[in-house]
Order: sequence, then C-alpha cells, then structure tokens
Amino acid sequence: MAKNVIQHHEWNTRNPKRLQTFYSKIFDWKFNDKMMPGYTLIDGIGGIFEITAEMGEMPTGVTNYVNVDDIDATEKRIRESGGTIYKSKQEVPNMGWFTIFADPDKNTVAVWQPMKKKPVARAKAAVKKSAKKLAGAAKKAAGKAKKKVR
Repeated sequence: MAKNVIQHHEWNTRNPKRLQTFYSKIFDWKFNDKMMPGYTLIDGIGGIFEITAEMGEMPTGVTNYVNVDDIDATEKRIRESGGTIYKSKQEVPNMGWFTIFADPDKNTVAVWQPMKKKPVARAKAAVKKSAKKLAGAAKKAAGKAKKKVR
C-alpha cells in the first residue's frame, strides 16, 4: 500500500438518492447501494456516504481518503494538531478501518487503514489456490488417460 496517498473519494450527503440521480444523468458511473446500509459505491471512483443524525455537525461535501499505516496513531496526531474527529475508527468488515475528521479550517478529510491478512489467512488462501491447481491438473490428466484407453 502506498502511504499517505489519496485513494478514494466520497460525496457526503443527507440525501444519497438525490446525488445518485444527479450524477447518473451526467456520467456513466455504476452505482451499488447493496454493499452496506448508508453507503453507495461508485464503481472505480469512490462512493456516496449518508450523513445520519448521530454524526452531528458533519458537513456535506467531498471527502478524500488518505492511506495510513496506523489509524490509532493518526487519530492521536489529528487531535493533538487541532482537528475534530467526526467518526472514529469504523470497521468495514474484512477490508479495513476509516476515520472521518475536519482540519482546523473545517475541511473534511478521512484516513483509511486496510486490514492486513493474517499469516493463517494467507496460508489458507495459498492452500486453496494450490488445491485448485492440483484438481485442474488431475482432471486434465484423467481426460488424457481416458482418450488413450479408447
């Protein structure tokens, strides 16, 4: 992962359907609002994030997501530097965590820390991939053997 690079853009709104309708008339973006409640994914671009009453004074607008290695340490630096955290370390299951905050000028920014695959998960994935290859090779060999028997 490239560190401290903007990797995602998000439109924050209290009316996600209105923005989806608006942008679908202008661009040929593909929208997916089935990913999780309150979020519409815009294929290859970013997403539309619904601001709920629980989020308080979080403003509407576009938020850029910056990659970080350690979201907890980044939140600490945000607070120490005079930033305001709107949404602290929220998990996107099996993907990572994000925090949405405002800088001292009230610009909304977010940070993203992707989940690192655990060694066990990596090993299971490698075993599964190897098993698929072996199964494919066995099927191919069986096909060849069957042709020779005929």
